[in-house]
Amino acid sequence: MKLLTTLSITLLALLCHPYAGAQIQINIKSDYEGGVTQHERGNLKMAIILFEQGASKGDPKSMFALGSYYHFGEGVPKDQVKARSLFEKSAAAGSAEANAMLGIVYREGQGVTMDKLKGFEYFKAAALACSDTAQEQLAQMLFGGEGVKEDKTEALAWLHVASKSKANSDAVAGVAHVTKTLSRGQVQAAERRKAEIE
Repeated sequence: MKLLTTLSITLLALLCHPYAGAQIQINIKSDYEGGVTQHERGNLKMAIILFEQGASKGDPKSMFALGSYYHFGEGVPKDQVKARSLFEKSAAAGSAEANAMLGIVYREGQGVTMDKLKGFEYFKAAALACSDTAQEQLAQMLFGGEGVKEDKTEALAWLHVASKSKANSDAVAGVAHVTKTLSRGQVQAAERRKAEIE
């Protein structure tokens, strides 16, 4: 009751203030942003609560974040089934990160029967949505014929695309490595294919 009275007085004071007609801007963070802030502060319980709220509203970033907690067992008991379900919902809502994570899950058989082709398809969806990590993973699978037909030229094209992000040192190193294994014609074909992808 005391809190309600204080709140009422505060609102009344604001309305009676000479600037009451002025527009007041309140900066409210989304559940996801709040969850990230709490995670960075080390408050995993509050981060999980905020990500759960965002996930219940259909926010793909919150679903992905919450799925990551369950996947790695961080702040919650490890639950691969729940994690995968959250990743699938997030991916269906357009999250490149969730598609990339599902690629890893199926490529490595983490909590599922290993299915390299399914992993490849998830990586491809994430790669087309500009995830450099997925682009590099896709290239690895193409280079080694892992779950798909081996195609070193296509692998090099995707590595070129992934290496645009200089932070992806694996992709940068991959370009140099794969280039050495191909003929000049294959390298040129990969460069043309890179231009098509971009």
